[in-house]
This record gives sequence, structure tokens and C-alpha cells, in this order.
Amino acid sequence: MFVVFGATGQTGSVVADTLLEKNLSVRVVLRLAQSATVKHPDKSADAWRAKGADVAFADVIDTSAIAKALDGAIAVYAMNPPAYQAADMFTVAKNIGAAYVKAIAQSNVQKIVLLSSIGSQHATGTGNIMTTYILEHIFGDLAIPVTFLRAAGFMDNWNGVAAVAAEKGILPSFYSPLDRKLPMVSTADIGRAAAEALTEDWTGKRIIELHSAADYSPNDVAAAFAAALKRDVQAVALPESEWQATIASFGFSPEAANAWCEMLRGFNSGHIVFENNGTETRKGQTTIEAFAAEAVKEQSLI
Repeated sequence: MFVVFGATGQTGSVVADTLLEKNLSVRVVLRLAQSATVKHPDKSADAWRAKGADVAFADVIDTSAIAKALDGAIAVYAMNPPAYQAADMFTVAKNIGAAYVKAIAQSNVQKIVLLSSIGSQHATGTGNIMTTYILEHIFGDLAIPVTFLRAAGFMDNWNGVAAVAAEKGILPSFYSPLDRKLPMVSTADIGRAAAEALTEDWTGKRIIELHSAADYSPNDVAAAFAAALKRDVQAVALPESEWQATIASFGFSPEAANAWCEMLRGFNSGHIVFENNGTETRKGQTTIEAFAAEAVKEQSLI
């Protein structure tokens, strides 16, 4: 049994689908949706069952629920759900890591793939990436094999400005300078890489650094959207003085917005990079051109 946490998310859903396509036994772990008066199962449960997956429900700070979800499991995909509305996402990450590890230590799980991030080797200066630094160290105490899948920045973060590119011909960018290339990988590639790693055998702790098909600058991203939209699109650097308010408008807590600003400064300064030392390198397949074309299609922008 392969157990996949975060199966309603961008990466977890791909992990589960990829494993199911390999005709493997899969259990997806979904959160309980909270209504005003009563908890009820996530609406995707029936869809997963129709695909052939077993379904469990657990909050990832609930050790007993995690342990129940792990019953009969040999391999687990674990991740830290975003807590951008929380006042202290780092304490949330510590609590989640502790719950995961306590439940896993009580189980017969034989191997783990944990979603991590580029820059997770650093103890400071990475903003919200510190959450994966924390989880790597907590999971590092497990006696079973663990893979830390350190993914590049998400291509999917550009989805939020695709409509602006279509309407105004500009692509707002937190990254600067605009011609500086950065590793960016699609969440679909992350999910596929995690599923592949789960089916492998290894010993001890290993770090896989997941690069993109190529590195891309904001100018490259703008050119990709220009081709997909069939109109001129220019990348425009968002001034740092506007970062806090812009990120807060996404519904983030002030603390989370501060963390994101620190992360962005880390990328722009070159502090947040792959470790490239004692690590394994793999690459995603999705190009920025293919990603932009799909984003434009999905959002019906032309």
C-alpha cells in the first residue's frame, strides 16, 4: 500500500494518479472539510474511489488519525500543507512534523518521500522555505529510508498573473533582475518525480534536487505567455515596497507575508539555490512554453 497525503493538492493528486496508473495499491489521505455546523468527508472521496484508490481522512497534526491512515502502508508521500493564514507557520510545521514522525515510528512503513524545497539546506534567510528545513530535520530522525525531494520554484505560481498578461500585456514579477534565469518546475513534474522515487529502493537519507527542463528568467516566462496569448507581453519587476501589500492581498497573515518577502529576497540575491553537494539531480519535463500554453487554455484567456 502506497499512502499519499495531500491528495487534493497540486502535487499529491499527481503522485496518487501516477501510482494508480502503475496499477499499485494506493490510499489517499484527505482532510475533513469543516462546515459551519458539522464535519463531512472531502467531496473528492468518491472520485478517488472511482479511480480505484482507498480513502482515509486525517488532519496532519492528528497523530492517531495519521497512524490509522498508515495501517498496512509500505511507502508514504508526505508534505506540509501551506499555512499561510497562520500567525506562526513555523510552529505549525514543527507540530505537523512531530505528528507525522510519531505515527510513522509506530507503523510498518518502510520508506518515505517528503516534499521539500530548493534552499532547504539553509537555516536562515529563506522565509517560508524554513518550514521544509524544519521538516527535513524532524524526518531525519526516522530509522527508515527517507527521500527529501527538493523541488525548484513552482511554475504554477505564474498562473495568478496569466490573466494580467492577457489583459494588459504585462507580466508582474517578484523575481529580479528580469533576465536572471532561475530553476522552475511544474507541480505535475514534482508529483511524477515523487511517485517515481516512492517506487525505488534506497538506504538511509537521500536528497533529490528536482530541476526544471531548463532554467527560465521572468523575460523567458513573458515570452512564453506572449506566444501562447498571441500578443506582446513584457515582464515588469514589482517594486519591493509593494511586496508586502500584494502578498497580504492573497489572504496571507502578516507573518506569512513577511516570510514570503524574505524568501523572494533570498531568490533575488542568489542565496536560495540548490545545494548541489552530496545530492542527486533530476529534471522535470515541462517547458515554460508548454506550461504557458496550458495555463492560457485552462483559463480560457484566448
